[in-house]
Amino acid sequence: MQMVLACAVGLLLWTCSSEPQEEEVLSYSCQAPPAALAACSVDADCATVAIGCYCGSQPVNGVARKYSAAANSCEEMAATTCALGCATDTGLMTQDGTRAAAGTLLAARCDHASGTTGTCKSYVPPPSGPGEPPTGW
Repeated sequence: MQMVLACAVGLLLWTCSSEPQEEEVLSYSCQAPPAALAACSVDADCATVAIGCYCGSQPVNGVARKYSAAANSCEEMAATTCALGCATDTGLMTQDGTRAAAGTLLAARCDHASGTTGTCKSYVPPPSGPGEPPTGW
């Protein structure tokens, strides 16, 4: 009986410890985004967000994945109230200066060029081979 009880307690503890942890509630203001908006350690920390109010080609920036939903929401809101009065283009522009056609899959990577803390930056990934998912997914 003690063995069964020990197993049950062990299973309960394992189940509790294997539960997904609640995501940290992040504070985000569209008017004053966090200083660490694009901070990263590895490529998996990064996502892309299209800028909502722009001139020329649609800028797509890299942001920390933990802020991507909030940043995207802010940019969508900015797009609905944008009144710059300038021409837009059908293309996309990444942070590495590459211009791509609308609908092109873009990605973000963690760039460590400026120190140990990286910065998420958008780019156009190279094409994948047949049957492989695009790079950056």
